[in-house]
Parts: sequence; structure tokens; C-alpha cells
Amino acid sequence: MYLARILAKKGYEVAVYGLCERVHDERIREATSLKEALKEVDAAVGPVPFIRSGKITGAYEVPDMNVEMLFDELPDNAVFFAGNIPDEVRRYAEGKGLRACDMMIDELVAARNAVATAEGAVAEAIARSPVNLTKSRCLVLGYGRCGKILMRLLKSFFCNVLVSEKDKTRAADAFVLADGIVSEAELSDAVGNVDFIFNTVPERILSEERLRHIGKNTWILDIASAPGGVDYRAAEALSVNAVLLPGLPGRYAPVSSAEILADFIENQIRLR
Repeated sequence: MYLARILAKKGYEVAVYGLCERVHDERIREATSLKEALKEVDAAVGPVPFIRSGKITGAYEVPDMNVEMLFDELPDNAVFFAGNIPDEVRRYAEGKGLRACDMMIDELVAARNAVATAEGAVAEAIARSPVNLTKSRCLVLGYGRCGKILMRLLKSFFCNVLVSEKDKTRAADAFVLADGIVSEAELSDAVGNVDFIFNTVPERILSEERLRHIGKNTWILDIASAPGGVDYRAAEALSVNAVLLPGLPGRYAPVSSAEILADFIENQIRLR
């Protein structure tokens, strides 16, 4: 909805279909079918992430909205934009002569989104935990884009921040600002001595064995790509506080997130 409004304000002709709520903007045409929405378009924009549980991501079911119908209805010269497009879907689109552009693999989009992701993770930590985030003990798993911004944000709350990062160059970078670097061998002990664990690593880093060391008041905020970095079945069995937090930019900063995507889409269209 926000993206549609921003693009319309920029002067583009915009049609929407399958949104979770009405747009109520006279500049935007609300189509009654997928075929109508995609008629003669130069570009189409799908959700972020594009697919969830094998279906196009959305708040509710739309009868004529699926991958096959979407790419069947797209004009030959149109560009399709979405986020986290699976490889098989991209290949399917290319097989039909269409260009599928994944917005989430662009370096600038990813960097700008990392800010909203970090802010959302902090907001979730404050809302969920019985202890103050300020001056708390935190462990950040991974020191990529999100990890770097998250650590700086936590330091602004005067947190004591430990970082665990396998890559030696990134670990050396984290050493400058972190209160300590945790090796993989030290991780089981470290998780038992912190109030918050922020995971950015998209692999099963918090196994059942490591989860057994976590205190009952500790919260794990998992912001890695699905399925995340936690053994959630074990976490539930052990009554560990762990939550996977997908789509934080869209939930906590929808306008800023839409502006980021609008800039990317506009630049790609200009480059054609």
C-alpha cells in the first residue's frame, strides 16, 4: 500500500490487486482481477518475501493469485520485482522470457533495510523481556550488515555486547567496538550469561545442546532468514524464549521500507 502511494506520487500509473486492505487513493486503480491488474504494465511488484510456505505471501487467499498465473499474465516486456525470489521461481520466469528482479539481493537495498531490521529487533527485545535493555548483557551472533548496525545500536543503550563471528576479518572488525568476541567453542557458556541473544546467522547455530544452557529469562531474537538459526522444536520443549522475526522493516518502518524499494524499482526501470 505504501509503495503504491509513493510510486503514484512520483507520477507513475499504478494499479493494485490482492492487497490486505483498500488503498483509498484516487491516483491508484484497484483492479478486480490479476489479469486486469497486469494488462499492459511495464513492471509488476510482488511481496517481500515473495513466497512463504509454497504460496505467494499475503494476508489472505486470492483465488487467481499464484506463480503460474502471475507469469502467464505478465506482458513479455515487463519486469517483475519481489524479494527473496526462490531460484526455481526465477528460472521459471526466465523460461517464459521474463525478467525476475530480486530486490533483496541489491547491496544498497540490503544495507538500508538493515537499519530498520536492527531497530525492529531492539523494539521486540524491549517489548518482550522482563528486564531493561539498557545496560543489559547482549550476544550478537553474526557480524554482517545487520550485526554491525545492531551492535552499534545496542551500544547506544549502554549494553555490554559480545559478538560471535566465524569469519576472522569480521571478528577483527567487531573487536574494535564489542565488549568481547566469543569463539564457537565458547558459545555454549556465553549463551548462559546474557539477557538477550540476537541471531543474524541463517543456519542452525543455536542447537538443542546450546539451548540447554540458556536462562529462563533470556530472550532469543532471531532475525536471520527463514528458517532462522534456532532449533525451535527444542526451544519449545525446553521452554526457551525464542522468536523468529521475519519482515521487521515492513512491520516497524513500512514507509521507510517502501521508499527504499521505490528508489530501487525506479532506478531499474530507468536503466532499461
